[in-house]
Amino acid sequence: MIKVKSKTNSRFRLIKTIIMQILIFVLILLTFSIIWCTKNFGYIGMEEIIFTLNMPLKGAAINYFHSYCVQAILPASVIWAIELVLWNRGSKKTYSLQVEIKSKKYCVKLYPVNESLLTAVFMVIVWLFGIFAVADYNFQISSYIKNQMEASKFIEENYINPFDINITFPDRKPNIICIYMESAETTFQDRENGGMMDINVIPEMTLLAKENISFSQSELVEGAAVAPACGWTTAALVAQTAGIPIKLYTYGDSSALYNSLGAYSSFLPGVVSIGEILEREGYHNYFMAGSSFGFGGKTDYFVQHGNYTIWDLDSAKEEGKIPKDYNVYWGFEDKKLYEFAKEKLVLLAEEDKPFNFSMLTVDTHAGGGYKCELCSSVYDNDYLNVWACASSQVYHFVEWIKQQDFYENTVVYIAGDHCSMQADFLDGYSVDKFDGNTNRKVYNVFINSRIEPHRKENRRFTTMDLCPTILAAMGVGIEGDQIGLGTNLFSDKSTLAEVYGYESMFSEMRMKSNFYDNEILYEN
Repeated sequence: MIKVKSKTNSRFRLIKTIIMQILIFVLILLTFSIIWCTKNFGYIGMEEIIFTLNMPLKGAAINYFHSYCVQAILPASVIWAIELVLWNRGSKKTYSLQVEIKSKKYCVKLYPVNESLLTAVFMVIVWLFGIFAVADYNFQISSYIKNQMEASKFIEENYINPFDINITFPDRKPNIICIYMESAETTFQDRENGGMMDINVIPEMTLLAKENISFSQSELVEGAAVAPACGWTTAALVAQTAGIPIKLYTYGDSSALYNSLGAYSSFLPGVVSIGEILEREGYHNYFMAGSSFGFGGKTDYFVQHGNYTIWDLDSAKEEGKIPKDYNVYWGFEDKKLYEFAKEKLVLLAEEDKPFNFSMLTVDTHAGGGYKCELCSSVYDNDYLNVWACASSQVYHFVEWIKQQDFYENTVVYIAGDHCSMQADFLDGYSVDKFDGNTNRKVYNVFINSRIEPHRKENRRFTTMDLCPTILAAMGVGIEGDQIGLGTNLFSDKSTLAEVYGYESMFSEMRMKSNFYDNEILYEN
């Protein structure tokens, strides 16, 4: 009987130790994962996390996987290994601390920790609570859960389907060039120009904004606020082309849309985008990117909403523009993208139809950006060097456009997709602190617009308002001056942000919308 009991206790102790060590490793890894996520993506919302979980990872920059291994898995494994050594040594030697309180001496056992089940459970709960508290602060998890328990009719009451209103084009339809710059925000300017930096990192972009039409929150060069569920690339592009956010409420919500072939059979079927409006008017819709455009469902969205011709990393390899094994950062650098864009624009201009040419840069993506051979080393922060380079490149690209014959009948629109997710870019160059509030704005500028705005300064608006504003800049008449949840900023109509205020508007948008689920997200 005694031997059986001893063997049973020994087996139980082994199983308990294995379970505890697995839990310890998971907790350590979770801790480093949160640190890594915040550093590389900033204070992202749960909407983006859930959307990303519903997406395949094909097309993501390989450096993120490498970074996660180096900054999360590796240190977690090292600390866990040290803990294992201490655990084994602790079984032979006890470490304790003598504490004296009111003339009474107490012995506090430091190592090995009491292996009782109660103690282990208490440690795990405390640790998990700490991890959740940090995650909740960074990603607003509890607020997200609370919002899904409440329904709002805000979207239903304010959404305008462009096919339900009159949209009129001028007799001579202008071309449109849309340059979406990854993470471009006005924060990178100095405070005198509307930014948050001690120095102006993007002087050329500031100049473009001042010399042309740039809508602003003040009398300086500020841009658009980012509404909920519009703060990552795919959602940002949807916001600016359809005036609506991407709202997936739970992991697996997209199962009815996403099929086993790795493509959306129907991406936001209830949405009508600028691409569809232009397609009806005989435009050739074309989108160029230096990454794999299928990442995040972008190809599916633009093909299904405007029948865009997509030209991306895979296209460049197929056409022999770059070697088959070429891959830097997310694909190929912006330096090449601009050169390829010039070639394509010349060809599009020769067609007998107007064109809608869009392009998405990528060098300035969070994670440190990509420093190409054009970039200088003015700053000791390479992400700022990348931005200085990006500012120069887009300026010279615009100068090239102005020299082309097609420019006279072409509107140029430049905007960031969302605010940067790089959490540390202000360090050492600003007294301001990185956060996700409405003090940070997305850059925008309209060049060669067909009309002048009633008021471009001291506005309250979001990136969704840029959707109808793009069409208005082309001289397009929009009945009611609204598309989706966006308002034409060239008009004298108040935006939803001006009517409701940011706080109230964003609060309503974060809630569940039955109208959105039934009329926009899914097909009936």
